Amino acid sequence: MVDGSLQGSYTAGMSGTTLCACLDVLRCPISGSELALMTEAELRTLNTRILSGEWVHRDGSQAQGSVTRALRTGNGRIAYRIEEDIAWLLSSLAIVPRSDSVADDLAPEKKAVQSFYDEYGWCRNESGSYNDTSAFNEMRGVVRDYQRRCNERIVRQLCGGRFLLDVASGPIPHPEYLEHSRFFDVRICIDFSIRALCEARQRLGDGGLYLLGDITRLPLASATIDSAISLHTIYHLPSKEQAAAIDELERVTRPGGRVIVVYTWRTSALMQILFRVRGMAGKVRHLFRRPAPPGNPKPMPGLFFCPQDHAWFVREVAARRRVKLLTWSAVSTAFHSRFSSEDRRGRATLAVVYRLEDWFPRFFGRFGQYPMFVLDKPRR
Repeated sequence: MVDGSLQGSYTAGMSGTTLCACLDVLRCPISGSELALMTEAELRTLNTRILSGEWVHRDGSQAQGSVTRALRTGNGRIAYRIEEDIAWLLSSLAIVPRSDSVADDLAPEKKAVQSFYDEYGWCRNESGSYNDTSAFNEMRGVVRDYQRRCNERIVRQLCGGRFLLDVASGPIPHPEYLEHSRFFDVRICIDFSIRALCEARQRLGDGGLYLLGDITRLPLASATIDSAISLHTIYHLPSKEQAAAIDELERVTRPGGRVIVVYTWRTSALMQILFRVRGMAGKVRHLFRRPAPPGNPKPMPGLFFCPQDHAWFVREVAARRRVKLLTWSAVSTAFHSRFSSEDRRGRATLAVVYRLEDWFPRFFGRFGQYPMFVLDKPRR
């Protein structure tokens, strides 16, 4: 559920003109129908029905507080609250007649991810960084410089146009992420976390459209997005929903548009070989010394984490699409802990890694740790 303490806590005074200008691409995630802004008379009627208990959230929970702005479907039987120019387009939070309410269909794994980011991940720690950034990213200068250059690979793959869709945008946690917006009129930020969207709104202002939504049920019309990105997100979904999420990204992208997904493999053959060699060398020098474990970092408690292997990619992603398998980064967090020292040697190591990734992007996408899927939607 949305944290009530966050409602109304960000008051940048945005006009909401971006939301009004983009109504043509919004769709109800339940019915797929077009959405319109509710009039003052319609809002008064809606609030009366909420107060009397006639209308509730679709999952059966009581809608809290007075609704001051909202979207509705054409038949008027589904409404979606707008708070601080963030449209709550989650199907479970739709406001409907009590007779239309259903059991919450949001998977427990998704609820866990939503709670993690609202209550911990996108909160700032004492250093001023987001907890998620501190937990899953190396903050040392040499590694940060390398990861910044990896992020620049995403920008080079983007096609310009009216809309960039950023699914699970978070709060736009890295400065270089702002570059993704450069060639687009509007950046559509969709996230499970209301806290993330409030933070993203502070960074992007009227350059963004902010939607509380689900990647497997995007509240957008088909074939309307010029480019879509999903960075380090899909492997936090249940395994059976990951291919469906990519289907949704492709559905909303226009013919000739592009979808970019940064993923992580369950295991990396390159990292496994590297650490085996490192372990054997270590045994020669220190007989009882054990190497650091290869592969992905362990997820934080409460954060669902379910990466797949290359066979899944071939079967579920590449079999039905025009897709290139490139690399975002070949190396894991364990690699950085062991090899990326904060000195000239560590900087030289990562410079060589980055150059090899650029020379052989398909090889390192296949056998490294973090692949990048680049899907080009056919023009026909």
